[in-house]
Amino acid sequence: MVVGGSQAGCATAAALRRFGFDGEITVIGDELHRPYARPPLSKGILAGTEPDDSVFLSTADDLDIVGGVRAVRLDVERKRVELSDKDSIRYDGLVVATGARARRLSQYADEITLRTLDDAIQLRERFDGAREVAVAGGGFLGFEIASTAASLGKAVTVVDQIAPLAGRLGPLLSDMVLIAAAEAGVKVRVSTGGVEVGRSGHGGDRLQSADGAVLAEADVVVTAVGDVPNVEWLRGSGIDLNGGVVVDGDCRVSPDIVAAGDVTSVPGVGGRYGRTPHWWNASEQATTAAATLLGREPDTRPGSRVPFFWTEAFGLRIRIAGHLPPFGEPVVIGGSLADRSVLLAWSPPDGGTGLGTAAAVNFPISAPKLSRLAEDPTARGGPR
Repeated sequence: MVVGGSQAGCATAAALRRFGFDGEITVIGDELHRPYARPPLSKGILAGTEPDDSVFLSTADDLDIVGGVRAVRLDVERKRVELSDKDSIRYDGLVVATGARARRLSQYADEITLRTLDDAIQLRERFDGAREVAVAGGGFLGFEIASTAASLGKAVTVVDQIAPLAGRLGPLLSDMVLIAAAEAGVKVRVSTGGVEVGRSGHGGDRLQSADGAVLAEADVVVTAVGDVPNVEWLRGSGIDLNGGVVVDGDCRVSPDIVAAGDVTSVPGVGGRYGRTPHWWNASEQATTAAATLLGREPDTRPGSRVPFFWTEAFGLRIRIAGHLPPFGEPVVIGGSLADRSVLLAWSPPDGGTGLGTAAAVNFPISAPKLSRLAEDPTARGGPR
């Protein structure tokens, strides 16, 4: 059984079939939509330039996909998952892929976030009658939403409590995005004292600092400040929860249970646990989790391949392989920074022979070649 109709859940189910498992696979999802990809939601779906059904994932015909119900409890001893419709299903092997939900800044029931297909459709409808949009959160998602809103002719303000994007992209790439955003008329404000969602006197929405100072007022305020793993249904089950579902290097939770995707948490430096909520991690963990559940030796393990990230905003298609944020000054391998079409490589952060960073901004290079460049940032001969 796969609990979670997410990319990770569907990818794990596909990997189980690929490894030769011919038994019944039930996929439980809490949305009425069939499984879909999330990255296009803040771009083509929100802008209305791509049809809503373009995000749906291809799934095997022999999967039993059950939508519109939530897993509410796990009984490990009886090997049963209890559902929100009062039903329960027994499993022989379980994949936990319940993902995450949008983090919220307020208790307002109508706080706007963008996590699901319905969120994107509703936000697109709100944009229709709006003139001003404010976005709380200066990460990848926040700037993608801001970019889409600006492309639709909205006056946009982005507010964050730290310098936007610098912690992910480093100073050079983050400055490139900020300059492109400013050219599109987007205002960026930093509030080190925090950001809250408030209500203005005339009934509109606003973003404010902790002391109540108004940071931005708009017809539409969107919160894009990260996510929270969906683990509540696992409490009391005996499964180790520490910032998410704790997995080992083989994505194992217990002998008959594996997990993959945004819900997982792995031990890191200093005993800290952390999640990696990105599509590449979901895909990588899915293959490992399927192999582990079938008792096979995984071909690869999470972390054995080069991390890969991408975003599109303000006319910049940025793809990054390797260590984030990039360390030091990059070498321009191809293209031109001035033209905003460039291939860059950074050395490893320790100056040694470890993993470096490679980035392509509006530059034609395949993902495998970009990853190889991150593994060998000393190569200066351009993409091969």
